[in-house]
Amino acid sequence: MATTKEQRPGTRSDGGSTTTSLFRLENLPQEARNLVAGGLAGMVAKSFVAPIDRIKIMYQITSAHFRIRDVPDVALKIIKEEGFTALWKGNTATLIRVFPYSGIQFMVFDRVKTHFLTKDEGNEAKQHWLLADQDTPRRSMTKRATRSGDLTPFESLISGMTAGAVSVMATYPLDLTRAQLAVLKKKKKDKSGSFVSVLTRNYTEGGMKGLYRGIAPTLLGILPYSGVAFTINEQAKKQIAQVTGREPTTIERMQCGALAGFVAQSMTYPLEVTRRRMQTIGIVRAAGTDAAVNVLGGTIRTSKAHRVAQTLEKDPTMLATLTHVLREQGLRGLFKGVSMNWVKGPVAFSISFTTFDIIKKKLTPDPAPSQ
Repeated sequence: MATTKEQRPGTRSDGGSTTTSLFRLENLPQEARNLVAGGLAGMVAKSFVAPIDRIKIMYQITSAHFRIRDVPDVALKIIKEEGFTALWKGNTATLIRVFPYSGIQFMVFDRVKTHFLTKDEGNEAKQHWLLADQDTPRRSMTKRATRSGDLTPFESLISGMTAGAVSVMATYPLDLTRAQLAVLKKKKKDKSGSFVSVLTRNYTEGGMKGLYRGIAPTLLGILPYSGVAFTINEQAKKQIAQVTGREPTTIERMQCGALAGFVAQSMTYPLEVTRRRMQTIGIVRAAGTDAAVNVLGGTIRTSKAHRVAQTLEKDPTMLATLTHVLREQGLRGLFKGVSMNWVKGPVAFSISFTTFDIIKKKLTPDPAPSQ
């Protein structure tokens, strides 16, 4: 009887249809199941907003004037010239990147968070050993460990910054490849624009340095971005729990995440523009019949924009790129396309959180029936 109780649903051969993949995932630790669910949720969300992302990147790397009302026309031009699937150009690289990126980010955040909580538990334990009996520290530690949202704002910031930096360093070559694919013009039977060929070219032409082109503004951007996003998300959920006396609902979690993303993206957007410029300058055509960005309009062919591209092609440093964007378009150029992020962000967060909840529920084994 004890063996039957401990056996998980899906591990027995009797009683019908259990998917093999679900069977295996159900036997993973909870952290691993959450990692898989988060990775898949991120892939679904990224695929949904991929057309917006591609158009945004095209604007970021050119001097074309941005107006959000022009975005539908740009999408139609891409479909006419390259086909409907071209709206998802570079999305394969995004999906390959987002699964490990999201997984590593949440894994590292949880690890750093556990470190802070364990350190606090140790301090509490020492005090209780001096002031009370030996059972008190154990009770205190258990209470601390099961309490949700108990990181301080500073601890949340450090945890988020560390998670962002590690995940970016681990997956940056994939992000670089994705950005370049997003602004390459799609051609029939042309394998030079495939994910593998672009990734290989970056390495053969620049070595490891070529795979990490534009990493400086990326790290400078991800540190405050990830730090602020995790801090707002963690502290907002903590406040909801304290005020209501319960765990935040799915809708409330979505709202916390959307607020966190909105603030973090707005703060670090100029560094994102700089990063995209550095990733594509000298590699992706900014003018001519083969330039995918021609769908944005004629301002990209201005002599000033051409001179900027020629200058930066030889030395695409962060400072040089940032300076030339300012000279080319002014302060407005550093925030070009940010309104698309404000539209995309809440949609992506909503899809991601909802998908995560559904997949997590599917992967969670049912409790054993009491006997």
